[in-house]
Amino acid sequence: MKNKLLFVIFLIVTVCSAQGTRLLKGQVVADIKDLQGINVVNLASKKEIATESGGLFSIYAKPGDTLVFTAVQLNEKHIVVEKEDFDYLPFLVKMKVKVILLQEVFIEKSNITAESLGLVPKGMKTQSPEERAVKRYYTAQTGPLEALIYAIDGTAKRRKKEIVAVVGRQRLQHKLESMYSQAYFVDELKIPSEHLYGFYVFAAENQGFENVMQQKNKWLIKFELIKLASEYIKNISDEK
Repeated sequence: MKNKLLFVIFLIVTVCSAQGTRLLKGQVVADIKDLQGINVVNLASKKEIATESGGLFSIYAKPGDTLVFTAVQLNEKHIVVEKEDFDYLPFLVKMKVKVILLQEVFIEKSNITAESLGLVPKGMKTQSPEERAVKRYYTAQTGPLEALIYAIDGTAKRRKKEIVAVVGRQRLQHKLESMYSQAYFVDELKIPSEHLYGFYVFAAENQGFENVMQQKNKWLIKFELIKLASEYIKNISDEK
């Protein structure tokens, strides 16, 4: 008798809970062309369907149920069904395109050059940034006499070496900034955002890091950056 009573109670509860269940017709909208195959799951009933062409879908639900929409190219979305959602059909679900941030980008060597693009005459000798910087420096001199004096006392050679070193460090600094996002330095290496530029300069002036960068080994570069970040953080902490 007791078992029969429990069965009747269970049956009543099941019928009552199912009474509010209705077929919800909706449509997923997003900034992509193919909206077919988006998964729609009712967490309450565990029912799962996939959208048809144009993002159209139909699923049984009742007010209070949670619907979960998922797709590889879209951000996951959770929606709690309300009574009014059955009155205005189709039930529109707006989803956002998933944005994937690349932590690092390595550009392989390419055959594309200024010469191949027709930007400079074929066979024309091109100068490196260091050579252009040295040329600009000597162009700014007051005259041939001063340039002669510089050449005699060794100033020209010394200045040229200094300019090449400065330009080399600037190139290394810009390359470091372009290889990784600011979030990587702040979140992963724990560099304070207000000291980010200072760390770029600090790393670029490190001879060991320059040698590592020339090897183009991304794991070795990351390992060296971790060491430099630890040293840099200690330096700015000691200055406080």
